[in-house]
Order: sequence, then structure tokens, then C-alpha cells
Amino acid sequence: MTNSSQIPSLLRRLGDEISSGDPAFEGFIDDLQMFQDHRSTADIVGLKAKLEYADRIDEYESAEQKKELFAKLLLRLQHYPSAQRIFALFLARINDVFEHHITPHMTDADMDRRKVDEIIENKIILPTLSDMGDGFEHFTINHAHVRGMIYWLAERCFVRWK
Repeated sequence: MTNSSQIPSLLRRLGDEISSGDPAFEGFIDDLQMFQDHRSTADIVGLKAKLEYADRIDEYESAEQKKELFAKLLLRLQHYPSAQRIFALFLARINDVFEHHITPHMTDADMDRRKVDEIIENKIILPTLSDMGDGFEHFTINHAHVRGMIYWLAERCFVRWK
């Protein structure tokens, strides 16, 4: 789980970076760059195909909107190192939860869609919103942003429901 003390400090730094008016940071920090790149070993490509394969095609329209919402937030804040660190921490959490709590257990009898959604809510969404606290005027994250991060990672082949 993310050390929640990191987020308030990063939010304060981000406020300072934005107030200075000169982001002047090009590229991505290594921790975020890892998630920017698509995994090349994926056998199912694209968000729609992944949702269809996982019997979640009913989520597609909403998933696409939320993924784009997060992508716009990332684009808006990508020149600020502190924002990149925050995103990297949250994306790493999502990746970890899927790699260790969801994907390896998909064959378990009790791991149905409801159980997966419960894990996502309790191990990803609620802790992420809690880490953000009240956020600040330039950067807040809500449920839609967090779900957008999940779908954004799914499109890049870091998240699998099945």
C-alpha cells in the first residue's frame, strides 16, 4: 500500500511547482515511464477486447470515458515531477493489486465479478481516495479518475481481469 505520508508532501510540492509557473520538465520519470509503455507480450490488445474477453463489455462505454478523463488529467499535469510521482504511486498500486490479488486467483471458485469489484473498491479506489485527502485546487482525484487509471493500464496490458 502507498505510504500515505508521501502524497500530502507531493501535493505540497506540486502546488509549489504549479505556482512557480515554469514546469520545464520534459519526459517522464522512470516509475511512470514504465506504465506509459505498452507491454509487448499481450495476447489480447485494446481495452474493448480485454473487457469483452473478461465478460465486462457492458463497462466499455463508461470505461472509455473514464480512461480518457484520466488521460487528460495526466496530460495536463505531465510536466510536473510531483504529479508524475503521485500518478506513478497510484498506478503501481493498481498494477500490484491486479498482479497479486486478482489475476492469479481468477480460477478460484469464489473469484467472481462481484469479488473482483470488491477487491478493486477496497484495495485500489478507497485507499487512493484516502491518500489524496482533500487534494488541492490544482489536483483532485475522484472515483472516475481512479477507475480511469485502471482502464488506462488495461489498455496498456498491465491489468487483466481474466
